[in-house]
Amino acid sequence: MELTTTDADAVAALLASASADYLRHAPRFLALPAQLRKSRADRWWGFREKGQLLGFFMLRGFDAGFARPSFGVFISEPAAGRGLARRALDHALAWCRSSGIHSVMLKVAAANLRARELYARAGFRDIGLCPETGQQMLEKEISHP
Repeated sequence: MELTTTDADAVAALLASASADYLRHAPRFLALPAQLRKSRADRWWGFREKGQLLGFFMLRGFDAGFARPSFGVFISEPAAGRGLARRALDHALAWCRSSGIHSVMLKVAAANLRARELYARAGFRDIGLCPETGQQMLEKEISHP
């Protein structure tokens, strides 16, 4: 389901419920609720179960004028391991394909092995280290029919 600026409090609550250890791979995600509140062109989606937000994912950068968005995903600890991150990635890539987006990038912590494996299986390639965060930057070209 698509998220809107009114979902920022739910995103903040979901992030606040995560342990520090769980957030260690994505400490910058704590700033995302404020970004969602201001979002106009960036795309945000969420997974809900029984009205509860289990996770969210987004394609950011459009608000800043970039043609190539940055993918991000956060799945709550209780919902981890249920394939939601893969579903999020598949949905975001399909949206890019149908919207004429030619590539997508992301950043991932070197220690986040599950995420790195997911992105490698999806065809992302290494494009270097982010000088600001030290995270690995990956990119995927989007094929269009």
